[in-house]
Amino acid sequence: MRGKESPGGLMYAQNGSILVVDDEAVIRDLLSEILVDEGFDVVSASNGNEALSRLADRDDFLLLFTDIMMPEMDGIQLIREARRLSPNLIPIVMTGYATLESARSAVREGAYDYVLKPFSLSEIKLAIHNALERYRLMNDNARLRDLTELFRISEEIASIHDEHRLFQYVLKAALERVGALRGSIMLSAPEGRTLTRVASIGVPESADLKVDYGKSIAGWVAENNLPLCVQDIQKNPDLARLSRGLDDASFISVPLERCRQADSLLRPARRDTRPQVTAVLNVNRKRDSRPFTDSDLKALSIIAKHASVALENVHLLKDLEHAHLDTLQSMARILEAKDPYTHGHSERVRNYAVMAAMKIGMARQDIETIRLGAMLHDVGKIGVSDAILNKIEPLVKEEWEAIKRHPVIGFDVLQPVGFITREHLSIVRSHHERLDGSGYPDGLRGPSIDDRVRVLAVADTYDAMSGDRAYRKGMSKARILEELTKCAGDKLDPRISQVFIDMISSGEIERYKNVQPGRE
Repeated sequence: MRGKESPGGLMYAQNGSILVVDDEAVIRDLLSEILVDEGFDVVSASNGNEALSRLADRDDFLLLFTDIMMPEMDGIQLIREARRLSPNLIPIVMTGYATLESARSAVREGAYDYVLKPFSLSEIKLAIHNALERYRLMNDNARLRDLTELFRISEEIASIHDEHRLFQYVLKAALERVGALRGSIMLSAPEGRTLTRVASIGVPESADLKVDYGKSIAGWVAENNLPLCVQDIQKNPDLARLSRGLDDASFISVPLERCRQADSLLRPARRDTRPQVTAVLNVNRKRDSRPFTDSDLKALSIIAKHASVALENVHLLKDLEHAHLDTLQSMARILEAKDPYTHGHSERVRNYAVMAAMKIGMARQDIETIRLGAMLHDVGKIGVSDAILNKIEPLVKEEWEAIKRHPVIGFDVLQPVGFITREHLSIVRSHHERLDGSGYPDGLRGPSIDDRVRVLAVADTYDAMSGDRAYRKGMSKARILEELTKCAGDKLDPRISQVFIDMISSGEIERYKNVQPGRE
């Protein structure tokens, strides 16, 4: 807290005032005069209700001097109400000897100190000095808490590598930080003319999911790349016209600015026409119904900056993951391209498996795991000789053992890849396991085989039976249905097998030979 020396040698705050409350005009005027002479900005009130009105009108009061014995509202009641309006206000009570016990009760209720009437200048100066020192310490502690909390939030933001989770956490942290009940994050479209809501808390269902730049407050913030902190929107008709019917007078909207440094490193030779703002963070409706402050705006701006960097990192990580995935999928396609009989095998298995997973009601996350795992399930064949893979004659024992190693080779190849999860690896390693333990490479049985692996196992088996191979022609529909029925419950999952039997019987499965479900 900055301060300067008063004429009487007392340090006081440059931006703070003192409120003096006493029903006796003589005492009120005398104390006010003493404090003014010491260089303070002083406001006086003759009773508790008038004092509360003064506190409601201004937020710069540091100290409250109040008499205890007053009509209508005594000093203790005033302290309780005043602290609700201004939690950081430091009360000091004035009392006579006869009411000393009341003064001590006031201290127990939150008063910092008391002075006895008739008071001396030295007593007043000492009480103020001690109170302002306490105010300074409170401010220092509050700033330390703020910095600690913002550091914790920034660390958590940096640890999130999923865009949806990032938006949800940032919004929740922002609302908690400023004590707000309602908020949203609007994501800028690539062309930079619209915003789409990607996270919200407390927002009415009637609110628009998508808004144009020129027709909303968030759009104005994105278009101008400027934050807004509004205490009362009705005092700004231009903004009120953009409020889209929300009934909150005070709000904050902060842009999440795109990190240009990262762009310049990644795209040095290309003129980037994407919008400067990637998203807009909006908060409104404070719990205590008070307007937002510059301090709230500063905190949210810090959160928004950390969120901007984290969002850019999420996008960069996603780009790297896509690059890795493209490489791995290309590897799988190259392997299949060597043999015209297996060309497109991974895509077909993916399509069949995803469709079956959707039909049995698997969770979206599990379906996406199957979608990627299926594309990579045979990547381990890179470690198997082409002569064995394309051999027309029956395989000898050593050759068959080499074929059976491809799930383990695929597992080993993919394990170091950061975005490949344990679930993906399970699909790659175990897609040839069978319920009765006759599969490979680990001889897993029944419950040990994951549902996602079971789905892929049936899809892989169906494509192997239906397609031509160098050593045989593809099986007929009747023969495939016979084999699936025979293996259901013994080697293959019966429920998933039935899904394939139904799709084959109806002809529906042919639709997905070259069409990826969920990507039509």
